[in-house]
Amino acid sequence: MLFKTLPTGAVIGLWALFACTFTALTSEVAPVGILIEMADSFHIQEGQAGLAVSAFALMVALGAVPLTIMTAHIDRKRLMLVSLSGYVLSNLVMAMAPSFVLLCVGRLIGGVAHALLMSIVSAYAARLVPPSMTGRAISFVYGGTSLGAILGVPGTAAVGHLAGWRTAMYIMIGLAVVLTACIAFFLPPVSAPVQGKANLPSVTSPRIMRIFLVVVAVDAVFFFAHNLLYTYVTPLLLDHGLASGALSIALLMTGALSIVGLWGAGQVVDRRPALGMLVAGLALLVGMGLMYGHILSGWLSVGAVGLWCIGYSAIIPFVMSGAIRTRATRPDVAGAAINAASNAGILLGSAAGGQVLTHYGFGVLTPLAATVALCGILLALFNPAAFPHTLPPSDHEG
Repeated sequence: MLFKTLPTGAVIGLWALFACTFTALTSEVAPVGILIEMADSFHIQEGQAGLAVSAFALMVALGAVPLTIMTAHIDRKRLMLVSLSGYVLSNLVMAMAPSFVLLCVGRLIGGVAHALLMSIVSAYAARLVPPSMTGRAISFVYGGTSLGAILGVPGTAAVGHLAGWRTAMYIMIGLAVVLTACIAFFLPPVSAPVQGKANLPSVTSPRIMRIFLVVVAVDAVFFFAHNLLYTYVTPLLLDHGLASGALSIALLMTGALSIVGLWGAGQVVDRRPALGMLVAGLALLVGMGLMYGHILSGWLSVGAVGLWCIGYSAIIPFVMSGAIRTRATRPDVAGAAINAASNAGILLGSAAGGQVLTHYGFGVLTPLAATVALCGILLALFNPAAFPHTLPPSDHEG
């Protein structure tokens, strides 16, 4: 067991946070799996339906940092429960929406909940473990996002294909309600980072802040590259000759491969961040590159998407632990900054990807996404202060 030296309460807490990130990821990217059904339901193009992803990301990008600062004095467990209730409301509005505009309103509500939950979950995990386990704890907790990709997204796609996308949303509501009840009983409380009135977090030296901003920028670039193309992965796989009936299985397989990325990141995140980031970025880049034109088709293209997802999932622990490790600000604010940058990338990527897809097709969109991914690799590679080649024991975060 990875955390066999931890007390039982801390282990249960990490599993509870794992379940939270699963719910969060599934709610965030559910439209990816049911994009075609949603577009058909509202008689709009697939590129326009991608705005459901953008609406969610907009609220997170704008709200993550200010909401985290404003709620710094609120009990962390109570804030988690409020956030999960927001997912329930968001998915309910989506499921009942008579128009695409109202569906986007539901997504905006979900974005606010996501801005809170995903900004504090990494700092929450860090408070449950000793400093020497922070990186591994974050990798484990964010494993819920990969499980969301394994079960949530393809599961939503399968239910949407068989029973309609609204039925899929109602099932997600039920899961979110059950999780909220479990969190209320099993998640150990941790102290709020600020006692009394909320105040602005302290900022350290300009050099440390520059390193922190590089980590945030690398995160934004990779998320932008990923979501330029992955938002439209279902029509992309269809374009590569995959049968529509096989989409849910394909997404299940690529999501399962994402676990490999998180596992690999957990092995090196606290020892060799630079090497880990390079390998993760190259996996993402090569996987995207293989989707250009029709180099691969059918199930071979699913393998390429799987390689790309391995790289993408591996990047997350490196940027999250890297931001906290700089000690440029409080851990919860560092997490909020990464959350905001990630969703800025999701917002811009899904919106820009929809426009490029509508007007130019995958022949332009795929190499564009790969080029942006290359920029992310180079930015990380040429900033060793942000992603060191090795970490001495005193700097370990995991």
